Amino acid sequence: MSVLGTARDGVNRALRPLGVQVVRGRNVDPAIQPYLSARRTLAAARRAGVSVEDYIDRYSAGPGATAETVDALLRLAQLGEHVERVCEIGPGSGRYAARVIAATHPDAYEIYETADDWLPHLRTLRNVTVQPTDGHTLRSTASGSVDLVHAHKVFVYIPLVVTIGYLDEMARVVRPGGIVAFDVVNENCLDATMTKTWLASGATLYGMLSRSWIVDRLAQRGLSLLGGHFVPLSGGRTELLVFRRG
Repeated sequence: MSVLGTARDGVNRALRPLGVQVVRGRNVDPAIQPYLSARRTLAAARRAGVSVEDYIDRYSAGPGATAETVDALLRLAQLGEHVERVCEIGPGSGRYAARVIAATHPDAYEIYETADDWLPHLRTLRNVTVQPTDGHTLRSTASGSVDLVHAHKVFVYIPLVVTIGYLDEMARVVRPGGIVAFDVVNENCLDATMTKTWLASGATLYGMLSRSWIVDRLAQRGLSLLGGHFVPLSGGRTELLVFRRG
């Protein structure tokens, strides 16, 4: 490998948690592909005559998947019709954010998003604050300050150590009585059909986390599991897990 190639690989190892990479030609790391271009996605949704939410649901999960996920979160969390502060990791297109905002009417909605091209679209959402993002912490959010901190279709892709760091950060920023919610691929998701489908498709993007390990780790940080709900993911499923701080 050339010196340039070695340097590029080193840079990409550092950038990979952020969902970006330095490339030459068409040799693109497949782990980056799920990060949809804002310009192309918004244009495609307009051409199809559908909302961004509906377009992405069709693209990556199934019709109604976003609404189903948020409905399950709200049912388990029982947050009521108004909260003071929400924080979301990796909102992307904002499809989950829009529904959570409509349901809970937060005074402030903090987001940490590494894909800069989505930020103009995200800033159109009510009471959104775009926080400086380093790809592994919630450093601009005060400890014990949010009623809900959540992430969707984020921990299924990013490296294990980054996910662990984010879980600890979510436990740090949620206030007493507040909610932590996120989805992961765990052992309960990997049935025979899903495993066969992913093997046949050559899907190398996804990583699994032990459900019991997550529950134990967050319990050590004062969080109790309220319940879970399976949601679709590109030929398979993830489990949305919802926790409350005591």
